[in-house]
Amino acid sequence: MKTKIDIISGFLGAGKTTLIKKLLEENFYDDKIVIIENEFGEIGIDGTLIKKSGLEIKEINSGCICCTLMGDFEKSIKEVLEKFVPNRIIIEPSGVGKLSEIIKACKTDNLKEITLVNMIITVVDVERFDLYISNFGQFFEDQIKNAKTILLSRTQRSNQENIELVVKSIQKLNNKANIVTTPWENISGEKIVTLAEGISVKNQLVSLSDIKGVSHIHRKDYKTNKHNATDAFQSWSIETPKVFIESELKNILERLKNDEEFGTILRGKGIIQTENSQWRQFDYIPEEIQIKETFPDYTGRLCIIGTNLNRENLCNLFNLMI
Repeated sequence: MKTKIDIISGFLGAGKTTLIKKLLEENFYDDKIVIIENEFGEIGIDGTLIKKSGLEIKEINSGCICCTLMGDFEKSIKEVLEKFVPNRIIIEPSGVGKLSEIIKACKTDNLKEITLVNMIITVVDVERFDLYISNFGQFFEDQIKNAKTILLSRTQRSNQENIELVVKSIQKLNNKANIVTTPWENISGEKIVTLAEGISVKNQLVSLSDIKGVSHIHRKDYKTNKHNATDAFQSWSIETPKVFIESELKNILERLKNDEEFGTILRGKGIIQTENSQWRQFDYIPEEIQIKETFPDYTGRLCIIGTNLNRENLCNLFNLMI
């Protein structure tokens, strides 16, 4: 029997890792799973966040599958098949990867005899849809056009009118995909998998609730005409034993909004130590910062992704030695 390959894509910060964690917790109890985690930066962060007992994580860092790591990717697939003999491989591509190329990488002559591309999911941040499609259309649209199932994230914070407009825009790009608009806490992982695997449900708009609230986003001009992720985007990653003062961390992350000083920051994430031997995970996307408790790691790690990054100023911001 061929091993299933599930691809869960989405632009930077859309919620791919959160979705994978949800599916693992709610649906894949009996499957033997390996996750292939592709980070654009040199240091992996997300793999640490989804590890659990009995689950294997294979990280591919320092680039994206579709740009520079095609050979490494096929090698990694074969390696996990031989070593772990999984029922299912979940691939979380880089947020700036082109889904069309990732699907192509999964269907090489060497792989299609032993694997089956199963779920192809794209996570779309409903609050930042207009921002990203206007400025990074070639990457963003590719992920939408090639998905079989599209899950809107952050719908619980958006208004119904905005959700409907985003859905219409998505349907113009891909009128065959199932689109899930229900807030994730209101829909089960089993329902998502049933939809994404095409079991008795096909080409539907799945919406279960009346969603209230208004979302606003400050629009910036992020336009890029480059076609290769490694040309269009840069990353700054670093490991550090530095102990941060938690009360100052949010102020540090707030300063990332200053394009002139640091470049245009599209995604920031990290696991760091704070005072009193505490550890915190942080996530940054435009107009949103999250900081929460996490388990200790072997050392602190930071990763910033964006355009025109000023690495020296970023080091100074986090008070790190270059």
